[in-house]
Formats: sequence, structure tokens, C-alpha cells
Amino acid sequence: MKHTAVAVSPANFIRDLTTLIAAHDAPIYTISYYVHWQLMRAIADAGYKVTFSGTGADELFTGYYDHHNLYLAEVAADRELHAVALAAWREHVATVVRNPHLQDPDLYLRDPDFRGHVYLNSDVFSSWLERPWSEPFTETRWHPSLLRNRMLNELFAEAVPVILHEDDLNAMYFSLENRSPFLDRRLFETAAAVPTRHLIRDGKAKSVLREAMRGIVPDPILDCRRKVGFNAPVLDLLDTSDPAVRDYLLDDGPIYDLVRKSEIEGMLERPTLPNSFSKFLFNFVCAKVFLEQHGTVRR
Repeated sequence: MKHTAVAVSPANFIRDLTTLIAAHDAPIYTISYYVHWQLMRAIADAGYKVTFSGTGADELFTGYYDHHNLYLAEVAADRELHAVALAAWREHVATVVRNPHLQDPDLYLRDPDFRGHVYLNSDVFSSWLERPWSEPFTETRWHPSLLRNRMLNELFAEAVPVILHEDDLNAMYFSLENRSPFLDRRLFETAAAVPTRHLIRDGKAKSVLREAMRGIVPDPILDCRRKVGFNAPVLDLLDTSDPAVRDYLLDDGPIYDLVRKSEIEGMLERPTLPNSFSKFLFNFVCAKVFLEQHGTVRR
């Protein structure tokens, strides 16, 4: 398929992030939306006026790594199907999933209510605050199926509303019309009618959608089981070896009324960061920029 690469660089990262935060009038939710903003810029520069996204496909047809664990719990009563699904999970999913909780295929058989994988290491980051704070993870009960209910929460309350909010602001920044064709009521109703046992097959999430596209989308894409997120490690963009960058990050400001500077100093010394720490550092930078744009913090 025709593919256009958009290079990202640490050059001017803080400056560009500051511009984007001012345009959103809020911290950027995740680094994905900073990268998405760069993509929107490239699309606009190429002369296009409308963009189409795949938002909603994971939530309608499965797609996240925890969906595999939830699926294994769903089909556990069917011993033959469960054995086949478990073998496929061990061969194709266990080898690539990074979240330690999701490396356990029996996670939801033992604890159907477990959601600790969602905010990984939140207890660590809470302890870094001047006043430790935490918020319990909650979800609405819409469906008796564990997997379906998780997908509905992602669709209506978690992932999709956040994506649409950030996507729209990024696209409008460059006067682009962003559309999400998967978010169609008739498609939602069709996907909801598919028996759960068919949603994941041979270690492939979105199994139904993949086969629907057979002959249209190239087979190497349809047969790739690895979840490739639209993401980037923060250290690919934030050059913590640059003295000017370090000086800015450690400069006194209202953010340090909330976060202990010693913890940020320690993080900046690390040559690499696990995914959850990478996300926290990006959130810290966004919060720092936003608070400096809007004044001091009141305890």
C-alpha cells in the first residue's frame, strides 16, 4: 500500500508542544496526539482537506491486548475452543505483550474485576506527588459479557471520546475535516450481533474485520497479529541529554507545587524508560507547560 513516512525529531519539541497546548487550552492527553498533530500538518501541507481514521475498530471488533485475556475467560466454558485459543495466545500474543499483568492468560478467570493493567504503576506515580493522590478505576456495567462490557466502556467512556476530542482539535488546527467511518450506528449494531467466539481467532484480534477485508487489504497486513499503536517513546522526542532541555524541565515553577523535583531528576538520569514511565514523563511536561501558561497552583 502507498505509504508516506512522517519523520519526528526532538528539534523544537518543547516549542511545538507549547504551541499545541495553547491551541488545545489543556495538557495534551498522550504523546500520540502530539505525533498525530505532526501527521495532520503533513497531510495539510500535501494539499488534502479531509482525513479518515480507524477510530472505533478496536472497540467494535477487539484490538487491545487485554481483549485477548478477556476472550480467554469468555470461552473458558468451551474446553476445545479455549484450548485452541490458549495455544494461539501463547504462540502469538504472550511473546509480544509488555504489560506484566497481561502476560497471565488466566488473569480474568481468577479475577474478572481486575483492571490494574489500565493505569500501570499509578501507585508509584502517586507517591511522587507532594500530596499523594489516587483515583479508583471504575467502569459502567452495560453488558453481561466481560469482553463486550470492556469494549463498550472503551467506546463510550474511555478511549474513543478522548481520541475524538484530540483528533478534532488537531485536524481543525490545520483546517482539516477528520472523519471516523467505523463510528457508524449500523456497523455498531452489526458488530454487536457477531457471536463473541468469533471476535478473536488464531491469536488475531479483529478477526471478523480482517476477513471482511481479505482481497482488499494486502494479506501481510491482515495476518500481522502484533498490535502496532500510534505512539512514540517520549525519549525519541525529548532530548534529556540537552542541557537546555534539562534546565527547562528542572526549572522552578508551579508544577513543583505538585510533583517532587527529586523524582523528575531521577527519571531524567535513566537511559531508557518503561512505557508507563514514558507516559508519565510526557504528562509531566504537558502539565508543566500548561501551568506556566495559566499561572500558579493553589494547594
